[in-house]
Amino acid sequence: MASAFALTAATASAEENTTAMEATYLNVAPQGTFHADDLTGNNVRSSVENDEEIGTISDLVIDEDGQIVAVVVSVGGFMGMGDKDVAIEWDSLELTQDEDGDDYVIRVSATQEALEEAEEYDRDPAS
Repeated sequence: MASAFALTAATASAEENTTAMEATYLNVAPQGTFHADDLTGNNVRSSVENDEEIGTISDLVIDEDGQIVAVVVSVGGFMGMGDKDVAIEWDSLELTQDEDGDDYVIRVSATQEALEEAEEYDRDPAS
């Protein structure tokens, strides 16, 4: 009888945890936030090489809590041929807005050579 009660309590607890939260909506982006496309396609500049463009953000790595963990930067190559992806941790980047406040300027304390020599990012290591 005690095991039947424990099974019933566990089932009730599991049912309580699966209730869906009601969706909430935004009509504008909250202050201090940005969209993924504000970053993807942007050039990454070197803060140690006179603000030289050293790569282009091609993707974002986002954890289950919705936090950006890293940006994937395409480096090297010419016109999309021979380039490789390198993931740079989010905390390694400096993100500021340009003078107009329209676009983001992304800088990293690394040289283009360092990025080209970095290990390539493998998006799907199990494949």
